[in-house]
Amino acid sequence: MSIVDEEIANVRTFPPNVRPNYDQNNPIWKLVKILEAVNPQADREHYLPETLQHLFGLESLALLGPSGDDRDHKDPRLQDVKEDFQKQNLYDFVLTGTEITRGFAQAGNWIGSFLRIAYVPRAPLVGPDGVFPGDSVRLYLRVGESETGSDYLIVPYNIESARYEIELWGYAGGDLAAQLGPRGKDAIARGSLVARPDLVHGELNEFVGPLFDQARATAQAAGQGVDMMARSPNHTMHPVRPLRLELAWTDAAAAKWDNAKGRNYVYEFSMAIRGWGSYFAIGESQNPHGGVGGLEYRNLYSNYFGHESQRRGELGASWTPELGRVMRDWQFDADHQKPSKKGREDFFAVDYMDLHILKRAAIIGMHRHRDNQEVFLLMEGRGLMVMGDWEQFPSRDRAVELRIMRPGDLSLVKPGQFHALVNLLDENLLLFMFGGYD
Repeated sequence: MSIVDEEIANVRTFPPNVRPNYDQNNPIWKLVKILEAVNPQADREHYLPETLQHLFGLESLALLGPSGDDRDHKDPRLQDVKEDFQKQNLYDFVLTGTEITRGFAQAGNWIGSFLRIAYVPRAPLVGPDGVFPGDSVRLYLRVGESETGSDYLIVPYNIESARYEIELWGYAGGDLAAQLGPRGKDAIARGSLVARPDLVHGELNEFVGPLFDQARATAQAAGQGVDMMARSPNHTMHPVRPLRLELAWTDAAAAKWDNAKGRNYVYEFSMAIRGWGSYFAIGESQNPHGGVGGLEYRNLYSNYFGHESQRRGELGASWTPELGRVMRDWQFDADHQKPSKKGREDFFAVDYMDLHILKRAAIIGMHRHRDNQEVFLLMEGRGLMVMGDWEQFPSRDRAVELRIMRPGDLSLVKPGQFHALVNLLDENLLLFMFGGYD
């Protein structure tokens, strides 16, 4: 990870005892409006709304200065007031124009994965007038281990969204249009909805329902549990594995490319939400701790039982350790030392635990902590979790990701990631939150 140094100049400071007006021009409303403008290609009844996950490419950020004695320190490396959690709220952001949505869609008896990709052309594809001269743009796409190769996708212009937009469904039958309503049929005719089971993989029943229940019963009969990391690893909607996407945009002649200065854009659906439906393993323990009967367990985060070593082997060293962090010379460690003598900490020390009642229509605003990582456990209600990259990761381009949280879902926010939580219901949202300086 690296701090985007040029953004330090964008920090807006404010004098003591002066509170920014968060009720006007709040960036969370800007993001929610962008989300509300996302319109799927088929009729809405074909989508499972609570499974939709959104990712928007992030161009730049502007933060508000920290409070208290740190208020004049724009450089985050100098923000050392621990009681303020090295916190900075977001003032504004600029997106790249690339939007990606994944989720489950339904066509007849099939419920499976889909992927929506939208794009606003940028230099060098646009001319001096800022306009791309074409009714479609070409896209190189890699989804996990599957790719288009040089057989680029043709992405048509969508006058409704004012974007070049395509939706890829994992439907393997040859009669997708017959399964959809008028809007979906029109999208297929325009080429903006395409069945591509070679790129988008997986059905809902691989993780939910009778098929999964049978896999669990078979594993239980063998004295084992279901290893979710090993189950359908190439699934586009895998509940634990991150989904890595590579994109590059070009014109019809493949003469000009928008490809991140010679490399592909890399985005990942990687928000760390675990819960009843997203976990490393599920199993059963008889006579738990010398008790009576059985206990069913789900491993959410763990440094034990081989989960961490399996995760490293499957996902690579850049994902290590999930419950710890690699130390930076300007961060406090768990012993409150700076600079730390440790290269990394493979654990999560907890310094505080809070219960929160998020009132109806209330929002925890977009902010980041320099050192602190937090866990949000939603106990009651529905929430929209927002998480994004404040720093630049070497393995992916910066983006902001949005997902629905339901009761029992637990979200891990790593140090530096900006985050927010929106109460989606007209009733109180109950939240248990804990965190610490590693």
